[in-house]
Amino acid sequence: MRRFLLVLVLIVGAAFPAGAQKNDWQYWETPMQFTPIVFDLGAEYLGIQPSRGIVDRCVALAAGYGSMFLIVQGLKYVVSEQRPDGSNYRSFPSGHTAAAITGAELIRQDYGWGWGAAFYVCGGAVAYGRVVHKRHWWWDTVAGAVVGVFSAGIGDWVADSLDLSGRLGWGGLDDGNVAFAPAVDPFSGTYCATVVWRF
Repeated sequence: MRRFLLVLVLIVGAAFPAGAQKNDWQYWETPMQFTPIVFDLGAEYLGIQPSRGIVDRCVALAAGYGSMFLIVQGLKYVVSEQRPDGSNYRSFPSGHTAAAITGAELIRQDYGWGWGAAFYVCGGAVAYGRVVHKRHWWWDTVAGAVVGVFSAGIGDWVADSLDLSGRLGWGGLDDGNVAFAPAVDPFSGTYCATVVWRF
């Protein structure tokens, strides 16, 4: 069971930075879209108490971001709208905005409106950056925000339906023996996550 959770977290963590194009890493909003994930998985270790445990939060993150990724990529290929900078035909909807808003809504569900509002502002900043840097039209970011809220709802529904902490007796994982921290690979400059698991 522990291996399953570790593999799930690592797959989700590795998949999303790969979704951004190489030239998008020059813009500040690319790493900023992942800040809600870092906060959601690490705030508990700073003394900020969430409404559900780490296992259920990981399930909500995986289901929410997984559904967001599938919806965004599907729409990009179906709609095929040209970006404002003319670089390609995958402008609609904004994946960066969808990722930031998915995280903001999940944080609102787990930590309340105080923290949720702060990350909604972060999502708005990401959307603003995408328009200013001519990577998206404004309507792309609005659509991305709608996809983000919808995807977070899917993540919340899956986590509540499965209730892995309660049903499988994984509550012991919520006792502080799992920790997450953001990291940057010094050789490639890639953003990644460090996972510490005490057995």
